[in-house]
Amino acid sequence: MTATLSRPATDDSLVGAWLHNLIAQLHDTSRHEGISSTAYDTAWIASIPSAADPRIPEYPQAYQWLLDHQHKDGSWGGEVQYIHDRILCTLTALAALGSMRTSAAAELAIEAGTRYLWQKGHLLGNEPTELVAFELLLPAMVRRAQQADIKVPPHLDIYEAQRVEKMRLIPAGALYSPRVTVVHSLEFLGEQADLAGLKAAQGLNGSIGNSPAATACYYIRSRDPQAKRYLDNCLKRNGGAEVPVLHPCETYEYLWAAYHLYLAGIPAAELLTRRHRQTLSAALDNGGVSLAPTFPIPDADDTAVALLFLHDVEAEPDPRVLLPFATSEGHFASFQYERHSSLGVSLHVLHALLRIPGYPDRTRTIVRVLDYLASKQIEGLYWIDKWHVSPYYATAHALSILKELPRQQASRMKPLVERSREWLRHTQNADGSWGFYGEPTVEETAYGLLALAAGAGTPADSDKISSTLAAKYLLTRLLEHERHSSEVYPFPPLWIDKCLYTPRLIVQAVVVSALEAYRRLYPNELAKLEASCK
Repeated sequence: MTATLSRPATDDSLVGAWLHNLIAQLHDTSRHEGISSTAYDTAWIASIPSAADPRIPEYPQAYQWLLDHQHKDGSWGGEVQYIHDRILCTLTALAALGSMRTSAAAELAIEAGTRYLWQKGHLLGNEPTELVAFELLLPAMVRRAQQADIKVPPHLDIYEAQRVEKMRLIPAGALYSPRVTVVHSLEFLGEQADLAGLKAAQGLNGSIGNSPAATACYYIRSRDPQAKRYLDNCLKRNGGAEVPVLHPCETYEYLWAAYHLYLAGIPAAELLTRRHRQTLSAALDNGGVSLAPTFPIPDADDTAVALLFLHDVEAEPDPRVLLPFATSEGHFASFQYERHSSLGVSLHVLHALLRIPGYPDRTRTIVRVLDYLASKQIEGLYWIDKWHVSPYYATAHALSILKELPRQQASRMKPLVERSREWLRHTQNADGSWGFYGEPTVEETAYGLLALAAGAGTPADSDKISSTLAAKYLLTRLLEHERHSSEVYPFPPLWIDKCLYTPRLIVQAVVVSALEAYRRLYPNELAKLEASCK
């Protein structure tokens, strides 16, 4: 599936045209492109044995996809070398290939993948945040690979204690509930899963928790026709051989693409259709907004952004819908029963509380959220969120939101903001790009530009120069892509689910919003850049 930022030939402004087309795409859900395919979920599809002959895969195209998408170092996963992602994806791919050793190519792939586990497994503890349900999935995937005769190094199985803690948080009887987020990761149970429980967790779309992996796990044991239809649909939407980590997720796609445009100054009235207003209002009245109608678990992130949008169009939403997400520690939870808090969620709730009256003890709540944010700044330089591996994401959101603080609170947070801005200035590459994991990315560069723009009331000359370099980098990369008609934009997976993934529409919006923010600050400079890049 391709990612496009098409522009009409009649529009002389590249950024204006991209913005116009992106908003039109937001309004038309049939043009939402979904999220990128992943090795983790595709490996689960590849591991389904044929009902006619269990020695061969039911989906040979997925099995072949694994052979075709192994990295040179023997691993599977996203382009960014994030060890949690690479280890989990590699274990799952090896389990699939090892369960049906169909060719000499598969044996070579298994050998290379096993070598990677032994070479890199000791690095698991070095990264800032875990993947979704990692404490449940890693031990399960280790056992699954071992059952396929993969020689897994013993030092990988280090999350049993965390698994016990996570299971303790989930109430008895809630494990198979479609209203508890663990439903999205029930493949961790493997053969120990209760089939009746999985059937009870199955959604109307045939999935288990909108997860191809969890649904594949269920289908392997049940041969449920609804589960098969869901898997076949996921494959069809993604070219026939690969699947994403989450489908569908249309509300999440829309809200987060729109939110980045909102941060750039686009009013909610231009982003919301009447249908969006009605749908979001109804969800708020029913306890909160979830990532999709087929995923009946409200979360504080989507709920906070929906509140912001509806308030902006004078719909007078009630912010008390956020009360169930408040914690005794002063921050806000994404979902119930989570083991790690999300800095981003508290930021987005703060954004809503700063703009919308009516939340109980609002001033004290804001102060407690600021206490939490101050405690989470890493090395006094930047922030990072549990839903995105790059600190440029969380830091850009923090700087965009903290600029709206009242004077007294702004004065308190000013040292943290200034340190983050200084970190941004010193980590920018000479070509204007940013990248936290060794290589620059378009997405992270867009966050860097958004972050600098957030503090540009009277921008310093140095920030103008840095912003112009970043804008030039983004324009150049996007236009190079257009000229060469590449299939996919260079957006490596940086977003966190059970593995890393790219929400295409959202990342396109991030890039366009950064350029739009720059255009609003420096319209003449952008016109010069566009002319020089054409």
